Amino acid sequence: MNYDAIAIGAGLSGCSAAIQLAKLGYRVLLLEQSHYPMHKLCGEFLSVEVTAAFEHLGILEQVHKIGAQPIHRAYLTTANGASFRSKLPSTALGLSRYQLDLMLFQRAQAVNVTCIDNIKVTGVTGNLSEGFTVNTTKGEFSGRIVLGAFGKRSSLDRSLNRAFVQKRSPWIAYKGHFTGVDIADVIELHAFPNGYCGLSQIETGEINVCWIAHERVMKEPTHPELDIPESLAKNPVLADRFRHMQRVSSSLQGLSQISFELKENFHNDICMIGDTAGMITPLCGDGMAMALRSAEIVVPFVSQFLEHQITALSFKQQYAIAWRKEFQTRLQLGRIMHNCFIQPPLANMGVSLCQMVPALGNWIIGATRGKPQQLLGNELASNALS
Repeated sequence: MNYDAIAIGAGLSGCSAAIQLAKLGYRVLLLEQSHYPMHKLCGEFLSVEVTAAFEHLGILEQVHKIGAQPIHRAYLTTANGASFRSKLPSTALGLSRYQLDLMLFQRAQAVNVTCIDNIKVTGVTGNLSEGFTVNTTKGEFSGRIVLGAFGKRSSLDRSLNRAFVQKRSPWIAYKGHFTGVDIADVIELHAFPNGYCGLSQIETGEINVCWIAHERVMKEPTHPELDIPESLAKNPVLADRFRHMQRVSSSLQGLSQISFELKENFHNDICMIGDTAGMITPLCGDGMAMALRSAEIVVPFVSQFLEHQITALSFKQQYAIAWRKEFQTRLQLGRIMHNCFIQPPLANMGVSLCQMVPALGNWIIGATRGKPQQLLGNELASNALS
């Protein structure tokens, strides 16, 4: 079969785009290298703007039924003892990728997306003018459009020779699920030298603990009591959390060379969405919402191209403009905040300033994420460019 669109990667952006295109009547193929359900490296914190997206995708009732943890407040600390507490602008959610990705994958199947997991894409040839051939471990597939939704960093990025993979990144992240503390409706962010750690509760009642650090931190001796690198224990609040927590994950999940470099919206005419198009720093807590939002942005342009309403060149130009308008400012602000939060003097000064001027902290929280209610559907194509 010749598909209208082939999405490579069945994470948040890939599933979301596939669902929306299938609901518009297009023939969509969704390819996933791993086997669902599975755990993924992720902060598992869904920012306030996701509710409209979940409703549009048809999974909002299921998200609530499974017990996604409402999150109303934020708590930031530094190694020097500064702290800041704030109410979030609206209710966020704590939900594991194990459950959310499976929900979206099954929803895609329900709306007649052809879904194949446990399949590896080995190459992509073609272009928007003539169509594409996607080579996989299970044969070849043809499609008019290919959406790249293969995550933060993959072997496909290397085979495509994308620019960002040529630059070595020192950032390493780990994630695991823990019990032993009750943080209820709070998202916590704890800074330590050369990194920071986020804690939030998910639907099981467990605490998702996810930290990112410079690679030099991972080379440090392990704290004798806490089984974590010594730098993490330099934040007294974080050290106390680890002192009372017990890991329930069989192992920690990790990823190295995480890049916050600017990436192309198109590469070899493959349209990039989600983290494949650009990743916000984890400090902002908006990565999952951005992945869903990027799918909302691209779908109207894909539809217009498939209906011959816009040319390939116009598709690429308009999507790039809309993507930058939506995400560029918060990505830039996220990189600035990341670089400050990993340096104890700057982190202490910034958090102390937010404590003295709460409006500043509240502004930063709002500026690094989208609005609680986003426009959905074909209105995006015109509105994103206005």
